[in-house]
Amino acid sequence: MKKFFALALLLISFSLPAYGHSTLVSATPGENAVLTEFPSEVSLTFNESLLEIGNENPNKVEVVNSMGDLLSGVAKVSGPVISVPVQITGNDEYRVSYRVVSADGHVIEGSYSFNVQSEIATAMPISAPIEETPAEDGPNLLVRTVMALAGGIAFLALLRIKKRKS
Repeated sequence: MKKFFALALLLISFSLPAYGHSTLVSATPGENAVLTEFPSEVSLTFNESLLEIGNENPNKVEVVNSMGDLLSGVAKVSGPVISVPVQITGNDEYRVSYRVVSADGHVIEGSYSFNVQSEIATAMPISAPIEETPAEDGPNLLVRTVMALAGGIAFLALLRIKKRKS
């Protein structure tokens, strides 16, 4: 009977999840969230404090848009919470990637996405091609210069002829 209980206890202990490592508990904005306002910060909360070594911060959170542009600033850690300021001004899908080190030294990495669908999206300038008139150069410039000089000389010649007739 003791062997049965020992075996049952052993099987139960292997079937329980290990709680030795830190995990992401919550995120703001959350995974697959659809926001109607532009967030100014992304904040992740873990179940353990995150590691900081003096002034060094081994923890990182990056927020990018669908074009891959980095929109997040420098991460700040306060116990189990890491947050970054973000510059989000348009409707898009945003990806949050994180790599943090828990106080026990284990690295936790992950990523998730959220969307912004605001009615007040900041207008982005449209990069349409601008038609510019090319500057005069080469033979075309030479022809125009010669024509202008010839016209000026002809005009002066006409003025002299009129003066002589008068």
